[in-house]
Amino acid sequence: MKIANIIYEEELVNHTKVEYVNYYKGPQEYEKLDKTLPTLYVGWSFMKASNPNNEIIKNADILKKKIVTNELYWECSFAENKSAHVKGVENFLNAVPQFYFAPKYSYINLDPVFFQIVDTDGLMDVLPKELDFQYNLKNEMVYLQKDGKIWGINLKMYEFFKFNIPEMLARIESRCKNSKNDLDGNIYQSYYKILPNFTLLKRYLITILSK
Repeated sequence: MKIANIIYEEELVNHTKVEYVNYYKGPQEYEKLDKTLPTLYVGWSFMKASNPNNEIIKNADILKKKIVTNELYWECSFAENKSAHVKGVENFLNAVPQFYFAPKYSYINLDPVFFQIVDTDGLMDVLPKELDFQYNLKNEMVYLQKDGKIWGINLKMYEFFKFNIPEMLARIESRCKNSKNDLDGNIYQSYYKILPNFTLLKRYLITILSK
């Protein structure tokens, strides 16, 4: 699964390429790229030369690395600024999951106190009648997805309020087209190794697993 584009002319210094990024070496017009993926141009002059007719890039401020929020960014080439180049490419990679996932999905924490949920029937009334996917992480959190929404259910909290957890899980699963149980956490750990700096990985992992 690709979640970003990096476009460069000169080699990226002190950078190890990762599988979740599309790398393009040489000029690429921004208009022809997949704009659902956050994009980083490496090299101010290179970016300008690659997009002579793009008004957004033509009017970009050299003092601002963000051109379009969550969509388009630039960073210095190594020749333009050595320290900014190395740090800037790394910072973009660390922020990419947030750029990619946050605008696409809204998250709802189904806190039983906040939503005044007193029993399993009340919980089911809050949820859609049909769900696309369920991800159970270690019987501690259950994440549910329907279109552009994600619901998080903290099972420990519901257990504290004396909910019948097995019954609750069975009823939730009956509404889901697909489910993934990660009871030992191995699935999460495999993605954590790829995206260790993404603090909201647990929340958005369901969107990757449902692909």
